[in-house]
Amino acid sequence: MFEFLQNEVTFYLLCGLLGLAASIIVVCILIRNRNVTKSRFIALYICAAAGLFVGGHFFFFLVGLPDYIRDVVPTLKSFYDFVISLGMASSGMVFYGGLLFGLLFMYIYCRRVKLPVRHYFNIMVVTCPLFHCFGRIGCALSGCCYGIEYHGPLAILYNESFVTPGVNEDLVDFPRFPVQLLEALLELILFIVLLLIYLKKEDAFSVTATYLLVYPIIRFFDEFLRGDVQRGIWGPFSTSQWVSLVIFIITLIYLIVQRNRSKKALRHE
Repeated sequence: MFEFLQNEVTFYLLCGLLGLAASIIVVCILIRNRNVTKSRFIALYICAAAGLFVGGHFFFFLVGLPDYIRDVVPTLKSFYDFVISLGMASSGMVFYGGLLFGLLFMYIYCRRVKLPVRHYFNIMVVTCPLFHCFGRIGCALSGCCYGIEYHGPLAILYNESFVTPGVNEDLVDFPRFPVQLLEALLELILFIVLLLIYLKKEDAFSVTATYLLVYPIIRFFDEFLRGDVQRGIWGPFSTSQWVSLVIFIITLIYLIVQRNRSKKALRHE
């Protein structure tokens, strides 16, 4: 039975489902005794899931696009080969793609049905690091997003059963730093911080802003501890590090602009 589950239901998928269940439970607790329509949150979760799926796969394809053009395109002989190759090239998931598209899909839904974006975003964003925490544990159990060579305490040594041809052949070359578990721990801490902020002041945009400022910092620095080539390298940084910088800068600029607007409004009162 365990072998069947291991082959048919990957640890990554299992952890993802556990993370989704935990996130839903937290949201249900947060909206209890509040004038919030549960059906709206069901629709938001559907939007977030759709964004996660579309954006995650799309970003994975973009990260591997140079390799796809160089190695795959010259070998294509038919439209069928092209379609199959696209499926293979977008078979993985990139968290940032899922996050950005998930937020975008939720924003579009909130605008369309005239929901208060700030309030609904805050509740949903609280659970983002909790869901991601489970996802990173799934990464560690599946052998993806692995760390650099490391021979110290808590080093992870994978065996051949975790190797996927063409993806991570170097995984078993030496012990790896447990970067997935480190990020999972930091995500759990971030979840607790966001939860405390929300409970203190639920309608402040500080929940979403804090997440969009803190997580990019976490991701930027833990990328230096990753050893997998699948994440893509552009110049001195990985793809995720560039995205982290962009998100951090945009969020910081937004907060500065909002603060200046608030000061001007107070002066005119």
